[in-house]
Amino acid sequence: MRKVSLVLIFLFFSVAVKVKAQSNNQNTWTYTYLKAANGQKENLKIFLKKNWFAMDSIAVRQGLFNDYELIENISKNDSLTWDFIVAVEYFTTGTYTDIAEKWQAISKAHKTININGLSFKDLGKIVKSETVQNKSDIKYSAQCIGEQFEILRPFLGDWEEYIVEDGKEQLFGRLIISLSTEGCCLNKKFLLYNRSGSYLTSGYYDPAEKAWIETFMFRNGNYTKYKWVVEGKDVVMVRIASSSKSDYLNRNRWTNITPDSFDILEERSYDLGKTWKVFSTTKLKRK
Repeated sequence: MRKVSLVLIFLFFSVAVKVKAQSNNQNTWTYTYLKAANGQKENLKIFLKKNWFAMDSIAVRQGLFNDYELIENISKNDSLTWDFIVAVEYFTTGTYTDIAEKWQAISKAHKTININGLSFKDLGKIVKSETVQNKSDIKYSAQCIGEQFEILRPFLGDWEEYIVEDGKEQLFGRLIISLSTEGCCLNKKFLLYNRSGSYLTSGYYDPAEKAWIETFMFRNGNYTKYKWVVEGKDVVMVRIASSSKSDYLNRNRWTNITPDSFDILEERSYDLGKTWKVFSTTKLKRK
């Protein structure tokens, strides 16, 4: 399925949960606070995406970082002490010290892209940095049991996604598929490598349809909804609703499923489903 930039509005599907199992899991983040020079906030944001995040995406691909985010201060207060936070999630509590050598190699290989002829020192400055941990003493274990959840099991996990064209594979993104522990919701998180682009989705099991329903919500306010259908050994995501019109039907066939890989064939029909043709192919390999 072709990837486009989008922002998801999460749906929430509530089911019973079991509580109070102790957990020692910790996520370690470094927060770098930045203040833009006068009138340069948007240029600073562009600089961060084209430079810092370009390197961060490589670090994610190499397994140095787990994730990264840009947090923007939208307050209108003129006395703001910061405009952005660049947040980086590490796999270990040692954070940067554990990956310094490999990070330096990424940094040296990157060619800095100035914005409108302005370098970082012209656009802003770092005002502080801090390391934080998100720890929960209570682990909620959802009762995700039953046949309806088994359809999801082969696809849960962390995947690298490749475009397949003319028999050649080109790595272009990372896809994480999970069931939320709070409510057994189906969640996807996609990160596009090397250029800006990501998406999130949320899905729930509809007892009336006897199928999973998954919703994508786009930045422009449009939405698309899919229904999961089992066809033999394949799972087919069939588009059942969309706020934007198209002259074709769309479905995404998840096929050639193994414990460590599967293919997604985007299929289109221009004759109301009588015939289908493959529009694009992607391969997912477990990280």
